[in-house]
Amino acid sequence: MLYGNPAINLERTSSAHDVGRFLVKSMYSSVKNPVVHAGKLQPGHLQALVHASMLGQSQTSLVVHQWMASGVDIEDVYLEGITPVARLLGQWWCDDVIDFATATLAFTRLRQLLFELSPLFLMDACDHARGLTCFMVGEFQAQHTMGMFMLSEFFRRNGWQVRADECETGDDLLRTMSSDWFDLMAISLSCERQVATMRRLIPLIRKASPNPQLKIIAGGALLDVCPEIVTGLGVELITQDARAAQKSALELVSTRPYIRKSDLTLSNVN
Repeated sequence: MLYGNPAINLERTSSAHDVGRFLVKSMYSSVKNPVVHAGKLQPGHLQALVHASMLGQSQTSLVVHQWMASGVDIEDVYLEGITPVARLLGQWWCDDVIDFATATLAFTRLRQLLFELSPLFLMDACDHARGLTCFMVGEFQAQHTMGMFMLSEFFRRNGWQVRADECETGDDLLRTMSSDWFDLMAISLSCERQVATMRRLIPLIRKASPNPQLKIIAGGALLDVCPEIVTGLGVELITQDARAAQKSALELVSTRPYIRKSDLTLSNVN
């Protein structure tokens, strides 16, 4: 039994009955946030964040700030707290356990929480990437996902210069990638139609890019349910972990045998 409200299993899909009981009782009870031991989050802490995200923004923020005050590292808050809670809520929505309005409110509160935490997250930024440039792209004609925002935070925290212009079409993306120098492109996949589009665009982007050794990585919510769908996509790396993605991307780009645009001088171009 988890601390607080009726237990829901956060490591596998709970039954609709268990989730229903949890949701009903959550609306009439305060959030119970367990004590953190050794800076490690447990299922009870995630349940507290789920509960808080259903109630309001202040409750959502309070839960996470209590974690950090108890010694939880802010990167673990992102990856081991907010991420699994967002995935669980997404699963409940897909399974029709919660309705669109409830899911939207909860996601909005989690997204606002990330905006609130951003200054703290970037406070200890380092220059490991030495200003390497990354363009991040998600679904066309859609707002950036919470996952893509989180990914950009990890890249910025490690010294990358990140751009995430909203692209309306594939032509917009191709135009951006062909007109500016980027060391890396990161693709966030959230729906199946993106995969076919990216399979068509990636060869065109590589050909048009001013960077002859452009590296491309991919991740996103779609890989949670259809990991095999990206087979043959034509990218150097597929990853679901923002911290690992940044480290692997840095290794990819740092091993390239060419001169970066920022390294060009009169002496080495003549």
